[in-house]
Amino acid sequence: MAFLFSGLYKAVPDIDLYLERIDYHGDQRPTLDNLKELMWKNLTHIPYGNLDFYRNQNCPSLAIPDIFEKIIIRHGCGGCFEINLLFFALLQSLGYDLFPVTVKCLFGSTDPVVPTHCAAIVTIDDTQYYVDVGLGLPSPVVPVALDESSDWQPAAISPHYYSYKMHQEGNTILFEGYSGSKRMSMVSFVPQPVEVVDFIPLHYYACMAETSPVTQGIIVEIFREKGSANIVNNQLTIFSNDKVEKRQLETDDDLNTVLWEVFGIKV
Repeated sequence: MAFLFSGLYKAVPDIDLYLERIDYHGDQRPTLDNLKELMWKNLTHIPYGNLDFYRNQNCPSLAIPDIFEKIIIRHGCGGCFEINLLFFALLQSLGYDLFPVTVKCLFGSTDPVVPTHCAAIVTIDDTQYYVDVGLGLPSPVVPVALDESSDWQPAAISPHYYSYKMHQEGNTILFEGYSGSKRMSMVSFVPQPVEVVDFIPLHYYACMAETSPVTQGIIVEIFREKGSANIVNNQLTIFSNDKVEKRQLETDDDLNTVLWEVFGIKV
């Protein structure tokens, strides 16, 4: 009997097509500088979005060929597990040394939190880095070194993005986020490898549970070269330098037009 979840462990079907989709034309060696550029290109070309599981009541497959078809071929958006697992498969295909971890998204909460997210720990020149391109706009846009002595590690150049600093609490790492005057706990994780197949029930909960924060309304987010854009329910917000533009999306046609023109999502 074939391994039922073998698709989760497959390689990226076409590295060149993935890199073309995110407009990456640089060096493919597994270096820190190249990883930074790959993260930024992924964040500015692959939108986070819950359209599948909010509009269609569907829990998307985590098999790498299926995610590749949806996001790279059909220009769709994806949830955190989809975007991150596809990106990690790309990094592995390019020779990066990494392992996945489960993550709790805190966003300032002190209550018990179910792990509903994943990230990867990438090792480069004996230093470990936290890599996450699937958290939407709170995503760190650079690899965050697991070094408690390091200063705030900038997420991006614009003040509404978070910078990150790590704290060790026993065997758990906590990332504190800072944006302007806003400072709070962001995510926590144990830096130990987990099997990708273990993400399936977490992914299902995140997509389908009534108590999941991403099933409460439409969410679509993407970084842009000089800002970001997001849709929350029927409101579009575009950040560009110091300017903020808001617009109500009155109809499905309005929404579908914006999904393509602003986020590059083909509905």
